[in-house]
Amino acid sequence: MTIDPHRFADWVSGEAREALAGDSTVPPPGASIEVLRQHYGRFCEHRLAQSRTAYPVAIAEVERAGVPCHLVEPAGGARHAGQLICLHGGAFMWGAGAGALLEAVPVAAVSGMRVIAVEYRLAPEHCFPAAVEDVVAVYRHLLADGSAARLGIYGCSAGAALTAQAVARMIRDRLPVPGGIAMLHAAGLELAGDSAMTAPLFQPSPATAAPSFATMPYFSSTTPDDPLAMPGNHPDLLRHFPPALLVTATRDFAASSVSVMHRRLLAAGVEAEFMLFDGMGHAHHMATTLPESRETFAALARFFARVLEQPEALRS
Repeated sequence: MTIDPHRFADWVSGEAREALAGDSTVPPPGASIEVLRQHYGRFCEHRLAQSRTAYPVAIAEVERAGVPCHLVEPAGGARHAGQLICLHGGAFMWGAGAGALLEAVPVAAVSGMRVIAVEYRLAPEHCFPAAVEDVVAVYRHLLADGSAARLGIYGCSAGAALTAQAVARMIRDRLPVPGGIAMLHAAGLELAGDSAMTAPLFQPSPATAAPSFATMPYFSSTTPDDPLAMPGNHPDLLRHFPPALLVTATRDFAASSVSVMHRRLLAAGVEAEFMLFDGMGHAHHMATTLPESRETFAALARFFARVLEQPEALRS
């Protein structure tokens, strides 16, 4: 079967068609981890420069519980008492710095909330559960100053899996869970199903197999049956999850796992919303000014504004 990767339905925006036709993030074949980090770093720096123009924010380098973070605030200050923890993607191996900011800047500007982008430890230098420990440490620090009901966590790709893992760890450690979470383009399940098989067919470049969490260096210290690594397979954990928003796209290799995670959350009695973007691929919102990306940020803003408590004095 042959698929034209440049053919889209009429409802896909012209901006997205142009971007998907001319933009490639494919790294050099056989690249080392150093080269991969440089490759994706340059890509994210370019996108971040565009994002800073479109989404005015203030950025500061901070530490929370000894973990390096970026504090991103909307221009003019936060308009909502809720705070969001942002967990960047990058296969648990890259995405720090510009990548983390690229995922935090638009959300802070659109939501009016303070966003803490966590620079969690990366593989192969650090394996599971190092990143989870960093996220939970930051979360505990924020809990000391406020209510869990005013805290949200979101992440894309590896950051989405990490979001689920962090919540599972909180449940195990009997910490109060956040007021809401969002998982974009991955979830607490392996990257499998039909989408993992079909997504490569939509790549303009020669198709490569979809990634697998099980083969990533970060998971070399655990196994797929570990409930803290793959909580989506464990209903006893899922029933304690907070309200969740899940986002994916038809050309995303993670679409199947995200949709199954959504169904399993619903089956566990958890409030869960699901958005599927036709024609888009993995982490489509990294191109932050596309209409589909703005729609994603607006959905995140609406969701967290609804599920996170805020004092009456700050409501308008």
